Amino acid sequence: MMTNHYLRLFLKIIYLLLLLCFVSNFACEKQTTEFKTNSPPVITSVKIIPERPNKESELRLIVQSHDPDRDPIQYDYRWIKNDEEIIGENKNSLNSGIFKKGDLLRIRVTPSDGKSNGEAFLSAPVKILNSPPVIQEIWIEPKVPYTKDNLKVRVKSNDVDGDPVHYTYRWEKNGIALNEESGETLERGRFKKGDSIAVTVIPDDGEESGIPKKSESIVIANGPPLIISSPPTKTDGNIYTYPVKANDPDDDPILFTLKAAPKGMEINKETGLIRWEVHKSDQGAQLIEIEASDGEGAKCFQRYTLSVEFR
Repeated sequence: MMTNHYLRLFLKIIYLLLLLCFVSNFACEKQTTEFKTNSPPVITSVKIIPERPNKESELRLIVQSHDPDRDPIQYDYRWIKNDEEIIGENKNSLNSGIFKKGDLLRIRVTPSDGKSNGEAFLSAPVKILNSPPVIQEIWIEPKVPYTKDNLKVRVKSNDVDGDPVHYTYRWEKNGIALNEESGETLERGRFKKGDSIAVTVIPDDGEESGIPKKSESIVIANGPPLIISSPPTKTDGNIYTYPVKANDPDDDPILFTLKAAPKGMEINKETGLIRWEVHKSDQGAQLIEIEASDGEGAKCFQRYTLSVEFR
């Protein structure tokens, strides 16, 4: 009997101890729950990149932060231009076209873990820098040049900041720089037939030089002769003469030919002297065409009508 009594007493004690532990643990957990609070996230740095942006840059962010409770972090972005918030720009990037040269850009970033906001962080400012001008196209006129021509360079360029663009010119002939030539025009007399001419142009907006661009080379073409004399258009005698005179811009020898002429008219191929013995049967209008060529395929013509009269 005594044994059963002690056993029941022992079991009651065990029961009471277990109940005490349960109540104690419940109270501790409740107390811990009551006193545990959320810690907001913290931003340690915000950097705008690129560090040296221009008007065409896209601005992006590098944000460093942490949450003491290891909660996921979300951010609120507020871009600021010249100390004024840009309304509607609440992303972690800022596209070009919203700012221009000289603007100061900052961003205010506020972190949140969904329970509370952390302290807002204001980045250091970046300044929108100058964009150098860009040459889009360059060429020399005329495109088929002769020794009698002045050569002029034509340039199309763009400056995204709208700055006026000035140019520096560097001419070269047959691959050799013409150091004394720095203008947009290369005057005749500085080249001859067969020379290869090119020009390099450097754009500048007053703050910065752009990338130099070189034109395609052009070759000075063979120029045709030019007949400079005027023919007598009447004859009332028996002998008609006309000394044809011509110049060649390349100083090539000139050959003269009659392409159309009355019967019996002749021309000296080298001197250009026309001689014709006129007969009464030749009376009336006679068509004459003279060709002057340089032997390389370049040629010119003179056409006129000769009136033959006998009194």
